[in-house]
Amino acid sequence: MKENYICAVPFTSLEVHDHKRFLCCASWLTKYLPEDSPPKEAWNSQEANEIRDSILDGSYKFCNSNQCPFLDKLKKGSSHAPLYSKDDLPYWLEKTIKTYKNKKEIKPRVVQFSFDQSCNLKCPSCRIKIITASSKKIKEVKATIEEIENDFADSITSLYVTGSGDPFISVGFRDFLRNFDKSKYPNLKNIHLHTNATKWNKKMWDSMSNVHDLVKTCEISIDAGTKETYETKTRLGGNWDELIENLKFISTIPTIQSIKPSFVVQKHNYKEMQIFYDLMMEIFGARCRPFYGKINNWGTFTDEEYKFHKVWDKEHPEFNLFIKEVNNLFPSAGAWSNLEEYITRETSYAI
Repeated sequence: MKENYICAVPFTSLEVHDHKRFLCCASWLTKYLPEDSPPKEAWNSQEANEIRDSILDGSYKFCNSNQCPFLDKLKKGSSHAPLYSKDDLPYWLEKTIKTYKNKKEIKPRVVQFSFDQSCNLKCPSCRIKIITASSKKIKEVKATIEEIENDFADSITSLYVTGSGDPFISVGFRDFLRNFDKSKYPNLKNIHLHTNATKWNKKMWDSMSNVHDLVKTCEISIDAGTKETYETKTRLGGNWDELIENLKFISTIPTIQSIKPSFVVQKHNYKEMQIFYDLMMEIFGARCRPFYGKINNWGTFTDEEYKFHKVWDKEHPEFNLFIKEVNNLFPSAGAWSNLEEYITRETSYAI
């Protein structure tokens, strides 16, 4: 099935992390780009081209189809962007691939700023301590932004800030948004904010008026449907009541076209998947696209701890209860996931 499709991501997107670079979400790929390499060098590396070639030859041999929600959905014959049928490629992608095959330069259309891990929360699935950037790190962040602007600003249509921490907590990213210079990005259409939303209130938003018309999509990481789970299990240091107030404020921002509340599925929260869905749809309405993804081990768990959280594992004592919860949730309009293999009922969601 996948050999009949082209994934646009490796031809269009670059994630820049502290010391690593990726052509896609780190948990969706098995091949990474050269560590500590300049973004432009990583984008043009042999490793990057090997990933692109694996898409063109249909093998997808570096992709984890159990983690990628798009390949996961394809298993049941349904495809969504960024997967496109080889027989019906959009013009811009067909042109990009032709340029690549002719060994001419292509540039990323989407760049993800993930080179600052600063965050005000200590979420067990992500980190073991609160991370705050030093003055040296703040300077490095600003230098990396300048490097990306020098190499790619003219080709970027979408910026993603951030997949590594929180854009409102990172001094470097916050300053970037507050002082954003549109003239440097002539083709920019969208700024996607990925945040825990604990500091996304009216005061913070008003301080970033330069990007108001560009922020059209966002992801809000929550991982809970109740106050107790949020404050004691998934978002240590978080305040549920403040979060809900901020979510209600975000729902009033008219330029945001699509909102992705995300829920990392694990032992502590899987029974709240439906509660989370109902709450998010109540707050955000038709713009809401809740996402449910399997928990990963980013080095914060021992093997035994990770086994405890992997409720979708067939050996897990609560696996059957998890299956029931998943199928109670799907089909649900707007919701999507990388849990396709566990869904036995027909789904009707659109990504």
